[in-house]
Amino acid sequence: MVAKQQVFNLKEKEKLELLRLQVGAASHMSIRQLLDANELKALLERLVTEGHFPSLVVAGSQFTKRYGFMAIAPILYAFTMWNKPVDAGTDKLAYRLDLDAEPWMINLVIDDEWIDPSKDRSLARSELANKVINENLAPFVEAMVKATKLSAAILWENVSIYLFWLYETLIPSEGDKVQKRRAEEDLHYFLREFNCTSFTCGANPFLPYYTEKTETTDGAIRFRRTCCLYDQVSVGGACCKTCPKAR
Repeated sequence: MVAKQQVFNLKEKEKLELLRLQVGAASHMSIRQLLDANELKALLERLVTEGHFPSLVVAGSQFTKRYGFMAIAPILYAFTMWNKPVDAGTDKLAYRLDLDAEPWMINLVIDDEWIDPSKDRSLARSELANKVINENLAPFVEAMVKATKLSAAILWENVSIYLFWLYETLIPSEGDKVQKRRAEEDLHYFLREFNCTSFTCGANPFLPYYTEKTETTDGAIRFRRTCCLYDQVSVGGACCKTCPKAR
């Protein structure tokens, strides 16, 4: 029988909570509910009715940004920084929605924090990527397209920005030399080696948005190819600084 080990210490759990992943939290719902177009649409309509968003399409785009962050950032951070892959199968993941918070919050929840530490890292990475993207994010995007009629390009770019931020900004700012090297290797894998199985993303869901950065007075910026509609919920109609409208 293969030995297993506990994944996260207290400090690591605190970091993951900052990245919207809670370990063993109570009162949560299966993530699979958000992969069903009808249930997803009902939730988005509730967010609109309660005044969080002005329309279904704006709700869909902004919800995807938050969903993409919590699905990408904590799970891949744990893998790259600590070599600790989360069991990210959709049957293992849940979510907590707090609509009373200002702004409203959504967090990923895991109950089982045990892993098999014996796997080769490249194999563990490919298995993790398949669970995070092909089994979770891709069906989520498909459901969101059906629920809102939003362009899949907007939705995948909403997810991609957090992959780039994680590997180009967060981990390089916190990691040591070994962790930074792993970040470079993992980003290369997600951009150049990973294959998406969804009809919404082509061969790779991230590469189309990994464009050259433009030098601006605020530094080098990778401008988005699509608009996420943030200007419809921001104060004064302000765009994101990476919005194509801001060029």
